[in-house]
Amino acid sequence: MEYLAHTLNLAFIFVVLTVSLNLILGYGGMASMAHAVFFCIGGYISAIVTLNLGCNFLIGVLVAVVATAAVGGALAAPFIRVQEEYLILFTIAFQMVVFHLMMSLYNITGGDSGIFGVPSPRLFGIVFDTPVRFLPLMTIFVIVVYYVAFKVTKSPFGRVLKGIREDERAVSSLGKNVIQFKVIVFMVGTGIAAGAGGIFAHYTQFISPAIGSLDESILIIAMVVLGGTANLWGSALGAFLLIIIPEILNFLPGASDLIVPLRGFIYGALLIIFMRFRPEGLIPEYFHLKRTERGRQKAGISSSPKVMDVGTPKAYQAEPGSEGPILEVKGLSKSFGGLKAVDDFFMGLERGKITALVGPNGCGKTTAFNLVTGFLKPDGGHIRFRDKSITNLPAHKMPQIGIARSWQDVRIFQGMTVLDNLLIARQNQSGERLIKLFAMPWQVKREEQENRKAAALYLNWVGLGEKGFEIARNLSYAEQKLLAIARLLTTEAQVLLLDEPSSGVDPNWVEQFMGIIRDLAASGKTICIVEHNLEVVRGISDTVYFMAEGRKMAQGSADELMADPKLGEIYFGV
Repeated sequence: MEYLAHTLNLAFIFVVLTVSLNLILGYGGMASMAHAVFFCIGGYISAIVTLNLGCNFLIGVLVAVVATAAVGGALAAPFIRVQEEYLILFTIAFQMVVFHLMMSLYNITGGDSGIFGVPSPRLFGIVFDTPVRFLPLMTIFVIVVYYVAFKVTKSPFGRVLKGIREDERAVSSLGKNVIQFKVIVFMVGTGIAAGAGGIFAHYTQFISPAIGSLDESILIIAMVVLGGTANLWGSALGAFLLIIIPEILNFLPGASDLIVPLRGFIYGALLIIFMRFRPEGLIPEYFHLKRTERGRQKAGISSSPKVMDVGTPKAYQAEPGSEGPILEVKGLSKSFGGLKAVDDFFMGLERGKITALVGPNGCGKTTAFNLVTGFLKPDGGHIRFRDKSITNLPAHKMPQIGIARSWQDVRIFQGMTVLDNLLIARQNQSGERLIKLFAMPWQVKREEQENRKAAALYLNWVGLGEKGFEIARNLSYAEQKLLAIARLLTTEAQVLLLDEPSSGVDPNWVEQFMGIIRDLAASGKTICIVEHNLEVVRGISDTVYFMAEGRKMAQGSADELMADPKLGEIYFGV
């Protein structure tokens, strides 16, 4: 009985570790190779605090969680911006440095001998000093961790994490501070791992650097990949399989002499096999997704394939304002080395009007979009919105003040549901803040219901009402374009910048896109489009700016510009 309880306790420890790593890897999309070292740091902190200060083990574990989370945040903040492969290399380097440091600081860590005599947990006069006595305590710890992880992953915060995993730039364009979310989830994941380390130290009454080795980190990653990334139940399954199966095999004759030497090989082989043939793991992310009529009705999504008579969304109503452009660009310039992509560019967007930006490839249209929406910093010039300067405002702030953009290459979140693609675009959600998520759940729940109704309205409005529970990658390309427009509208921004909205779709869909854009302008939205299809430009635009070599060459109606022989020679082929 004691052996079985001991095996379950170890399995639960690794369940907590896989859950915490899944938050970072599966949901946040950050491959950390140093998770075991945070586990080890937590164990050492809790052991040292309880041994030296005589504190209760709960205080030691809490100090370990907070201190290690702070270390994780300090580690993540400067390096979280790097590309994924560099983050892997950096976390490996961090793992090795800390591991060897703990091996060297003998006076603090005990070196390779570790620290003995860590006090057993004690609560209400009960000492949890055997595996059987410890099992209920370990079970409670796992339940608490699962509750926290479930709340995080099923919240608007978790939705943003999955969006970051899919496409960071797209998330920024929807008004989310990507760096902030990544640092926070890294802190949460490392803090939980430290808590597991503290519990482990008090359970075994011993802690050593051996549990913070690179092999242990690879083992935890193998558990996550085997069970299924971005799936908490997959984390538990992977941990149980890789802890319990070797224990069972130990009972086979002669197996104990082979299991330990071959363990690293087996884990590595499993990683390769699953990443090659089943990268989603044993339990995929959307394993429990149910596309039932009851689920659609609960979310407020229509069953009809196209519902265009649901009325005008409230956010479409025209915005009162002073006369003149709502957004002005004056003298904007941007150079890349010796190349001037945008040079002394001027543009004004009138309220409720459709402005088109045309010109040959490489003339600076998309660069101008990136400058206006904060994805590039201008070398010179000014950008004003509602008579206020926004020249150096970061990209994630733009939707919050009322400016949103789409992308030429769609950039929807392919691995998320259609409905989640829209919900992530809602602004100022309480559930995106962890403090409010746990302190004010009623407010988060009320907002989520309102946001789902709004998202359903936008889906119905563009004709995707029946697709809410589809994975976005399963949509046709034209439907993905419609989804990108619906997601843009869900931001409820007043100024919409559309980068080639009709590219890559057949003429029948082009007519539908043109009708949607006209309706948006008629309802008060201010729209600017980059477009190569001159029939679209002629059919919907009120004003056209012609760009060449990064500068505005002409301004007028589409017919006027197409009749200009100089512009025709440059671009129109006349």
